[in-house]
Amino acid sequence: MATTIFKRPWLAQIRLASLFALVAALLLSSCSGDHSYKYRIGVSQCVGGKWREKVNDEMLSAQHLYGNEVKVSIANANNDSRLQVKQIDSLVASGVDLIVVSPNDMTIAPAIVRARKNGIPVVLFDRKVRSDDYTAYIGGDNVEAGRAMGHYALSLLRVRSLDHVPRVLELTGGTTSSPAIDRHRGFASVMKGRENIDYSFVDTDWSTEVIHETMADWLDRNPLPDIVFCHSDLAASAAYDAAKDKGVAGKIMFLGIDGLPGKGEGIEAVENGKFAGTYIYPTHGEEIVRLALDILQGRKFKRDNFMKSVIVTPDNASIIQQTSMEMLRQSHDLLVLQDKLENYLGLYNTQRTITIVSIMAMALLVIIVLLVWRMVVITRRINRREKKINREQTLFYNNARHQLRTPLTLIDGPIRKLAGSTSLRADDRTLVDILKRNVEQLSHIVYDVLNFNPDVASDSTTDDKDEEKDKAVSDTNVLVQLLETTRMADEREADIGTDNDSGLPTVLIVDDNADMRTYLRTLLSDKYHVVEAADGESGLKVARDTVPDLIVSDVMMPVMDGLQFCRKIKDDTMTSHIPVILLTARSTESQQVEGLGCGADAYMTKPFSANLLVARIANLLKSRAQLRHLFDGNKQEGKAEEMRMASTDCEFVNRLMDVIKGHMAESNLKMDDIGAEMGISRVQLYRKVKALTNMSPVEFLKQMRLKKATTMLLRTNKTVSVIAYDIGFSSPAYFSTCFKKQFGKYPTEYREENCGKKL
Repeated sequence: MATTIFKRPWLAQIRLASLFALVAALLLSSCSGDHSYKYRIGVSQCVGGKWREKVNDEMLSAQHLYGNEVKVSIANANNDSRLQVKQIDSLVASGVDLIVVSPNDMTIAPAIVRARKNGIPVVLFDRKVRSDDYTAYIGGDNVEAGRAMGHYALSLLRVRSLDHVPRVLELTGGTTSSPAIDRHRGFASVMKGRENIDYSFVDTDWSTEVIHETMADWLDRNPLPDIVFCHSDLAASAAYDAAKDKGVAGKIMFLGIDGLPGKGEGIEAVENGKFAGTYIYPTHGEEIVRLALDILQGRKFKRDNFMKSVIVTPDNASIIQQTSMEMLRQSHDLLVLQDKLENYLGLYNTQRTITIVSIMAMALLVIIVLLVWRMVVITRRINRREKKINREQTLFYNNARHQLRTPLTLIDGPIRKLAGSTSLRADDRTLVDILKRNVEQLSHIVYDVLNFNPDVASDSTTDDKDEEKDKAVSDTNVLVQLLETTRMADEREADIGTDNDSGLPTVLIVDDNADMRTYLRTLLSDKYHVVEAADGESGLKVARDTVPDLIVSDVMMPVMDGLQFCRKIKDDTMTSHIPVILLTARSTESQQVEGLGCGADAYMTKPFSANLLVARIANLLKSRAQLRHLFDGNKQEGKAEEMRMASTDCEFVNRLMDVIKGHMAESNLKMDDIGAEMGISRVQLYRKVKALTNMSPVEFLKQMRLKKATTMLLRTNKTVSVIAYDIGFSSPAYFSTCFKKQFGKYPTEYREENCGKKL
């Protein structure tokens, strides 16, 4: 096949290229000026305004990028939900292929459901409805917008010297609009709970008249706020005008959302000092059209698409204004060019002849390209064949290294133990010494042979090799037990029972070599409860079922190797806390870095020191015990709820605390319910929580409830009985007993002694 192209006559190839050119010319000539569109997209905007006009212009501009592929039609509901419902039904009846809706409020969901039942995809833009029956959503992240403005408000307060508690007022866009709901939720999440902030909010709507009236009424009835946050720039302008009418506009910092460029818009307001900041709410009409086409053409798409944005501050307002105005000018120029392009399409037919001639010339060029391409293909095939041979050689070398070092470990360790025995006869000791010397000599030979391979890094020093080969003495019974169990090792199941009634820490051994599992079990069984698995896949199942205290795993194994096994252990929430020691014959620096990079806590090469392995296991378990002690300490101080760390393990604890907080008032809360909400069984929940915190889930729940009780005792006027029921205790008497046991005093005594203290 590789040489066929070169045997084919040149004339045949020319004829082939000519046929190609002729077909292309016929296809080109068959093109007409038909402007029928493949897809029709109907858009229902909830209201007008400059921000939505910008979105509309971007969608209309984007449709030109696809030629006759798509046609966009836009309707405006003018803030009338009933009109918008009629528009959506009308679009469905007209036979559009897809509908883009920016809901006026969340009550228009039935119209969207009807469209979906008619087989028409619906893309929600900017706003959502009370239904999940839509195809996709695209728009700004309103929760993040509110949260960003909340943090920005706090930063403004930090640099201002005030003689009073800072006062923050939020004027919302109402309770029926999803952007208003989400923006309030994001802003309130930053402000609520801060004792040093006097935070208030008033639910209004998007009307500037209502905003103006609400702001004026607030100024008449309440102390002057330091910051006023509104859900749009228009609302912020109305609030500013109301404050200006009262003569206090210069004493208040106003914040908005939209960040439109141009005269009289939000960015200019920040630039002129009218606003202290605004959030650019992204438009990206072209992204709406692109998402619609992905849906219509059956391409993969995300259901929820959130567009990123930035905050406009007095420091960046000028440059953002200039950049935005330039982009608007470019967009306008693009629309003009697109109109001209439509005219130029009429000249298309006059260029057909030239195009056909060009295609003929291209056909000749294709012949040359084909010949060159064939040469490249042949060269690549040769290179792939060479790479395959090299990979096979490397695989053979790695397998040989693994197969040599593992038996050496199993021979060398017991012989060294036997050599240290004091019960041997002189003749037997002589024989053992001969074995020991020859095993050492064999080990040196194996190392020399392995290091001779040019693909293997040989940067280890002589001292490192000697330390690696230096085996310490194990217990005398190791060899005896090894000899007794080896005969049956290949016949028994790889996985043994996982129940641990001994009270000892559990160690999981994962190795495809039965003798190596037996050897490791004999080394560890006097101090640990040992469970086994013959490969990474079965080891992963055993680890999830038993949640051991530590794992010792080989690297080179069938089904799933040790590196992949280690990654899955560390990525799984249920097992991420378990220390992993990797045992392998792969000894180069890069291979060790790869092993540690997958999350392993230790990496030991074969042959290894038995004493060193036992010591590393003990040290890792000691470190894990110290981590649990930290949780213990926080439990005693009642601060477990406040622990927040970035690790996977603490993410599990944080999630557990969030689940408990959501159900804390339920006196009949069961661990089965908590486990079900976290997606794990009751047994797995117990083992994971116990391993991380040294507490059972029930104890952990009680500690969180008692911590909540201390806060409520000092920050509320609720009675002890009410607090007991609020935090989920079945009776006030039982609550008082638990509280006395934890803090050494009854709740009433605790409140009296600590009243007035700062928490």
